[in-house]
Amino acid sequence: MGRFYGASKLKSDANRPDHLIRQKRQTGRVSPSLERQEAVLLVNTRSLKGTEWLEQTKQKLSEAGIELAVAEGFSKAPDLFRRAEVEARDDRLVIVGGGDGTMSAIANILAKTACTMGVLPLGTGNAFARDLGIPTDLDKAVEILVSGMTAEVDLGVCDGKYFLNVITIGLTTTVAKTLTVPLKRRFGRFVYGIALFKALRQTKPFLATIETENGRTEINTIELVIGNGRYHAGPLPLSPTAAITSGSLRLYAVEAGSTAGLIKYALLLPTGLQGILKTVHSERTEGGTVTTTPVQSVVVDGEVSHKTPIRFSVEPLALKVMVPKSFKG
Repeated sequence: MGRFYGASKLKSDANRPDHLIRQKRQTGRVSPSLERQEAVLLVNTRSLKGTEWLEQTKQKLSEAGIELAVAEGFSKAPDLFRRAEVEARDDRLVIVGGGDGTMSAIANILAKTACTMGVLPLGTGNAFARDLGIPTDLDKAVEILVSGMTAEVDLGVCDGKYFLNVITIGLTTTVAKTLTVPLKRRFGRFVYGIALFKALRQTKPFLATIETENGRTEINTIELVIGNGRYHAGPLPLSPTAAITSGSLRLYAVEAGSTAGLIKYALLLPTGLQGILKTVHSERTEGGTVTTTPVQSVVVDGEVSHKTPIRFSVEPLALKVMVPKSFKG
């Protein structure tokens, strides 16, 4: 379980022995005192509810007695990220409104700083918010900012860049390329079904070579997933025991060529038990490499941003974030 505490500045876990990290996960938790922090609100107004939630959130935080040093909306991602870099100072609560892509980019800025990240889930998937137990209802999300607690969660690393949720190669990559902003605005969450239908017709199998501390695996696959948290593709568990404070990643690859195997995989996805199938290679790992033939595009937290080969790992307890008091890690 992750470490929970107030707003005081704490030392990083960088280069700490594993047994010390495990001890820290067993420590207690207390509610943070937001009066001791300067709060900053940064919202991606291109997200589904961005402009609407910016004004409502400012009002609700004000009503709750939280003063905002900065409250701005941004329609261009680079402007948002530059502002986050400016505001990433000690003991600040940086509240971020946007989808998983926005959250991932801001996490790269706030990781291993004294800042705490607040999450307003404004995207279509909101996988990171789901991992933290933060609802998409504005009132409830703001209430967590007001009366929740601070936790430390793990971050994944892909070729030297942090990710919050998941790396995917194959089927999901084709889905991501289909998910344009206009399509998201028009169809909302139903857009994933439309994109998946198109992707099933377009995705071609590829040979993946996976090397981790568990050994070397070669598999002809249509989908490879490396997850940091518990969920991926919305509400679907990576495995029954996956967690965003486990200090490890979950990897699975779906064997291509078997229609029956793909059907069983789809049926088991809602349970997180897809790893029990003979047609699915699954493992828990602290990191490794993936190479493919031919070269494949790689989606990191919903954004097509890399090409194979990739190197991946996990950075335990690297990001401080506001969570509900019921958060267990």
